[in-house]
Amino acid sequence: MKSSIFIPYLLRDGAILQRNQENRFWGYTGSEQEVTLLYEKILLKTKSDEKGYFDFILPTHEVSGSIDFKISTADAEIVLKDICFGDVFLLGGQSNMQLWMERLKIRYPDEIRKAKNTKIRYFEVPQTPAFCKKQ
Repeated sequence: MKSSIFIPYLLRDGAILQRNQENRFWGYTGSEQEVTLLYEKILLKTKSDEKGYFDFILPTHEVSGSIDFKISTADAEIVLKDICFGDVFLLGGQSNMQLWMERLKIRYPDEIRKAKNTKIRYFEVPQTPAFCKKQ
């Protein structure tokens, strides 16, 4: 049976994982498949469940530069590029969390001009309004 590997968007190319603590890394493939994860010199193995879900507990890791993750099954393989370990912040709010910096450039021109940190990454959760009760 040919299977594919699905990794959530949050953990794909360019992801950042929290440094200095264990991290859960998960995805989906065919049911009851052996799954391996290889990065740097670390090799982890697990088996997907009957629905194809698998996960790994990644050991603690210091701050890192770009790392490639190779995830494999018997008949599928993917490589995730540019994964880093660093500090992860979860931000939430209402409309103030969507304020574009462009709208502030007149009020804070020096801060906007100096903001050149290329190591900051972000993942934006798509908005999906639901106006009815889910059953």
